[in-house]
Amino acid sequence: MAVLCLASVPLGCSPTAGDSASDGLVLVQVVAESTDIMRVRLADGAVQPLTDTTERDETWPYWSEPAKRLVFQTTSGNAGSDLIVWSEQLGEKPLAPTPDREARWPAWSPVQPRLAYAFRSNELPPSGVAVADLVSGKSELLGHAGSQDIFLRPNWSPDGATLVAQRRLQSGRGSQLWLLKPEAPPEPLTSDDRWIDYKPFFTRDGASIVYSRKQAPGGASQIVQRVFGGETRQLAAFEGSSNHSARPSPSRDEDAFVSDRSGRPQIYLMEFETGNVQQLGEIAGSAFAPRWSPNGELLAVTVSPPDTADPRLADRESLANTRVVVIDRTGRVHLDLPGLMPDWMPPWH
Repeated sequence: MAVLCLASVPLGCSPTAGDSASDGLVLVQVVAESTDIMRVRLADGAVQPLTDTTERDETWPYWSEPAKRLVFQTTSGNAGSDLIVWSEQLGEKPLAPTPDREARWPAWSPVQPRLAYAFRSNELPPSGVAVADLVSGKSELLGHAGSQDIFLRPNWSPDGATLVAQRRLQSGRGSQLWLLKPEAPPEPLTSDDRWIDYKPFFTRDGASIVYSRKQAPGGASQIVQRVFGGETRQLAAFEGSSNHSARPSPSRDEDAFVSDRSGRPQIYLMEFETGNVQQLGEIAGSAFAPRWSPNGELLAVTVSPPDTADPRLADRESLANTRVVVIDRTGRVHLDLPGLMPDWMPPWH
């Protein structure tokens, strides 16, 4: 496999003593004319800015417990996108010098200080998925594509041995899911180009993946579970509704997902074995992108105001109107504050 140049990102940052990643959040807020990264403490709702930059936008922050690092994506004007790694002690460091490459969709390994990301480049290969090792300082290419049929949204198996990623087809007619492993050729997991398959995640035992699919852009989505070596079945079916964004629980055999079966997008919980579905409370507005806390007891959800469209990165006003709501498994609200793109991160003292 090819090895790409990776900037040195030394380890050694101590975690916040005595605190769990389930006790705090990191998220994006619109501040003046840019988006910045904020850290939130669940105990009292206190907010601490991590970035304050008017010359660039920061998005998609993700915390790694094994690496004790935060990664986020930055964009500035028409300069493309880069990934920045941050720690309390060392501050910011670019993942890699990428003047001719856009790096996106970062995903931390759940067991090692390794970071997968999708990229597009003016050089060869024009696009693909790479994994950066923060210990060795090297980056390994796991799969490459063309200038049109790009990879995006890589996600790890629980043991950190395999990635599943979406590959958008050059024809524009659909997208497929692929498995990516070190020292092995990429393996197609879905192959029907009539479907747009997207947002894949492994279940907590690694025995299956759960993903969304739809037959046309703008069409209704359904949630599918693909068991390795077994069946593929549709989950949480409800006629006339769109069901998507399923996130398997890290602690139970269930997932949280988004459905508009009640008239607007809300969060639902489904048990894999029984198929039982329950709505988690009633959120004022349209809910999307649920993200479990590491202990599987809370969900961080981005919410747009009632009767508004989903926020778009190019529309600063729509981003400024979004909120992050934290709910538990009964739907009770624990936190509600401006922001979007939440992840879980240990709080500060």
